[in-house]
Amino acid sequence: MSKTATIYPKQGDLANVHLFSYFTEIEEKLFLAASEDGYHWKELNDGRPIWESPIGTKQLRDPFVIEDAAGKFHLVWTDGWQSRSIGYAWSMDLIYWQGAKLIPVMEHLPETQNTWAPEIFYDTSKQAYRIVWSSTVGAGPRNHRIWSTTTTDFKDFSEAQIFFDPGYNVIDATITDLDDRYLMLFKDERGLNEKGTANKAIRFCIVAKEDSDRPSVNHISELITPALTEGPTLYNVERNGSKEWILLVDGFQEHYYGAYRSTDLMTWNNITDQVHVPKGARHGSVIQLNKDLSLK
Repeated sequence: MSKTATIYPKQGDLANVHLFSYFTEIEEKLFLAASEDGYHWKELNDGRPIWESPIGTKQLRDPFVIEDAAGKFHLVWTDGWQSRSIGYAWSMDLIYWQGAKLIPVMEHLPETQNTWAPEIFYDTSKQAYRIVWSSTVGAGPRNHRIWSTTTTDFKDFSEAQIFFDPGYNVIDATITDLDDRYLMLFKDERGLNEKGTANKAIRFCIVAKEDSDRPSVNHISELITPALTEGPTLYNVERNGSKEWILLVDGFQEHYYGAYRSTDLMTWNNITDQVHVPKGARHGSVIQLNKDLSLK
């Protein structure tokens, strides 16, 4: 990316707004968009990719960005369809990314078929960052479970362990801190990639805050989105004096982005016609920025 590149559509600071990281099928690279209200998203860098992976398969799919307490951004992504590692890089300004490397999370298990859709959250019980992703281990049809590793510095990582196993095929876990517990959204991957299939959609559950690499999981929900949706991401906004939760999902088969709204994290209303994400976005993730960034 050149030093003269503009990633924000107008001069000024980008602060206390939502950031959407995503890729497209045409260009498997890092794209960013911003929103002040969580409903209307503006492409950054004039809709061009911010950064591309220089490592591994060179594919950058399912990007996830997190901002740490020091204002440093950490990026992880899926390094292709069959890699046993996940991609990683860091940045202080969302423009210049450095330290690109593969984290060999599943290399110790050579029968692993894939490592998909990594995401990061701060595990308060471990006092460490936990990366979660989905992998199939063993021969035969893909049958994923959610795995995880922890790190305090993104240099040293614990050995990967199964984090969530409901007894069936699951992918695309995303975790939100609710103070006394975590809410985890995930895709029930059972079924077929065709209309009318029984699953292939999003559920949620409650994950206990406990000092364990495999914490207790309770209250797995019914499906909360239509079939053929994946890549959930959850964020909250203040609107009309009240707090709302917005769930975005990738309608991967029909090439659309779905949106759902809740005030209690139990009942969800379809607001797809009210939320406008960049055209062609695939499997994105949303965070709220904490610091001022002059992105000119």
